[in-house]
Amino acid sequence: MKKFMILTAFAIAAVGSAEAKVASATPFADNMVFQRNLPVAVWGTADAGEKVTVTFAGQAKTATADAKGAWRVNLDPMPASKESRTITIKGAANEETFKNVLVGEVWFASGQSNMECPIWGPNTRYRDGQGGVMTAMTRRPYIRWAKNKRVWAAQPKYDYKAVWFDYSPESFKKNFHNNLSATAFYYALELYNALDVPVGIVDSSWGGTNIDAWTPRCGYDNHPELKDVADFPTTDKWNNSLRRGVVSGPNQQPSALWNGMVAAWAPYTNKGFIWYQGCHNNGEAARYCDKMHALYDGWVKSFENPDYKLYFVELAPFSCSWFNLQLNQAKFDAEEKNAGMAVVCDVGNNHDIHPNDKESVARRLALHALKRDYGFDNIIDNSPTLKSWRIDGDKFVLTFNDVTTWYAYNMDYSPAKGFEIAGPDGKFKPARLLNGDSAFTLKGTDLVVAAEGVTTPRRLRYLASKPWVGTLYSFDSGLPVGPFEVDARTPGEDRRGEPVKLGAALKIPELAGFRPVLAADLPVGRFAGYSLDKTAQAGAFSRVAYVLELERRDGTVDWAMAAMDAFTTDAAKLGLPMTSGVMFQQKVANLTVRANRKSVKEVTNDDGGSIEFFKANYGQGAKLPGIGGDPQLYDFNDDPDLSHETGYGCLQIHNWKDATTVLAYNHFTDDGASDIGIGNGTEEHADWTFAQNAGLYKTRRLTILVK
Repeated sequence: MKKFMILTAFAIAAVGSAEAKVASATPFADNMVFQRNLPVAVWGTADAGEKVTVTFAGQAKTATADAKGAWRVNLDPMPASKESRTITIKGAANEETFKNVLVGEVWFASGQSNMECPIWGPNTRYRDGQGGVMTAMTRRPYIRWAKNKRVWAAQPKYDYKAVWFDYSPESFKKNFHNNLSATAFYYALELYNALDVPVGIVDSSWGGTNIDAWTPRCGYDNHPELKDVADFPTTDKWNNSLRRGVVSGPNQQPSALWNGMVAAWAPYTNKGFIWYQGCHNNGEAARYCDKMHALYDGWVKSFENPDYKLYFVELAPFSCSWFNLQLNQAKFDAEEKNAGMAVVCDVGNNHDIHPNDKESVARRLALHALKRDYGFDNIIDNSPTLKSWRIDGDKFVLTFNDVTTWYAYNMDYSPAKGFEIAGPDGKFKPARLLNGDSAFTLKGTDLVVAAEGVTTPRRLRYLASKPWVGTLYSFDSGLPVGPFEVDARTPGEDRRGEPVKLGAALKIPELAGFRPVLAADLPVGRFAGYSLDKTAQAGAFSRVAYVLELERRDGTVDWAMAAMDAFTTDAAKLGLPMTSGVMFQQKVANLTVRANRKSVKEVTNDDGGSIEFFKANYGQGAKLPGIGGDPQLYDFNDDPDLSHETGYGCLQIHNWKDATTVLAYNHFTDDGASDIGIGNGTEEHADWTFAQNAGLYKTRRLTILVK
């Protein structure tokens, strides 16, 4: 209660009125819906010490405004009711009355453009495919909706009132240019049709926005791994110099949309929220699970409901890969008991990031609510998830939850498509299902998968590559299995020696006599500068060494050291190529490599070294003659694109004779997560381009030394 009163003080300051009038908070208006079976919060402002009485459905609750003018009552839990009733809020000098109030189920809908995409509107490429029919034929007077205006704010904003509409052709026609979210429309309709009780749905969504903007500050309280986000100084004096990572505009600042579009609704009693977002955070996929936890924690605290539900949509297929972000969405789903994920790998559109079938999306979200909240015990609401796996010779044998029989459906794609397997070399190859009678009939509960030429399978993944479309369904539920991966490697199988801590790599014998001139703990996103810079005191040197240490979440450290003859006499040019005109792409002499990863070949004074230090973008074409390189992939010999001098950026050291990347750090000049790695990349590109994996590590330390 104390926390609530502090929040409400902002509302009083915002209104700035000396009038002695009782006023209710944002949600309270004609045609609203109260949540059934829970204590219902009703609150607002009045003069300090003023007595306020709230009357509704035979209840009368009284509160006294505190010293800052904040008051609140909790109505006793009420059963669902379609009866049109009036709530009265009476103060010393005035009263408010709101008519046609129902009691039923209340939900929020939030996220970016795929949630905002309206049920019907003027943009033919941005609306539900059946919205014209649905809005013309749907008349459900007991479903009510409110849509918040697009507003961002540096501080919580309380000075607006909700407007509630019913489901009717007249309401949807009136709001043609600002209609309800299509996903929210169908979700509320599914609940009403199943439950036959009033439903209220609140649409707070904005296309092109990140998860951070929707997260209240209190959501970060128990997430030190997101300290950089929690410490971001959200401001109402935005300018482009403040851009950082996924924050590229004022409405993307942490908490900016929570402040502007949700805060005024808290603690409005409701069941939970549905969420469709992720595209804007794809560049930092490794952090998305943590950010979803912060989002959920913040909404739970703010709406004061420990059993608050979050049902969300896994990103649908499009013309790029969401694979790593989808894995993090699935990880959050597995970790949070009050969350449920709708898998929609079969309802995307590779030509449209806003697929117009929102009914299927909403129905799968509603399955979670019906199963978990409303007693529909016969429903299977989860898509199949991997339960266990084993390796049988050259095959993976996979066992799943929530499936006893499989079927395949989609004449455009074989069910075998989508599986890939890699052996010890880490190179994925297309795989096939071995337990199918034909393209569309599968035998047995398990899936048996193998790839030609991979005799020792170590990794498997599904829907990581184009066209990303799922075709395998549980016969029991009719739901598809979504993207997943299996990693059979043990943590130490590619590691030389015993586990080490940060700093141990700097003590190897090969670095005797070297002195550090540059050092930094690298951020997940844009490079922010060195913690150690002694380039001005470097003096003369003939050798230079680069040490990259990557500390995993479990505290173990991978490291690589590459030493070579100096390729410049200016120590200031040894670091990241951030200065205009500084770039190196050349062979280097007397390469010495040491690493605790077995996949990195150790050499001493070898002639196979090369470096690529670009601030620019770069292409896949082989640039340097005589060292090879794949012109179709990013590897140890790429072609800088100087027309984009301030572009993607890379600092890479290679053993071109062995076709191996020793260490790489890319995408440090721009927004989004950087790429970082030791040895060849674990995905398609050997130099880690587009890996966006920096967030996988707790610490990423680069040290540059000279001798």
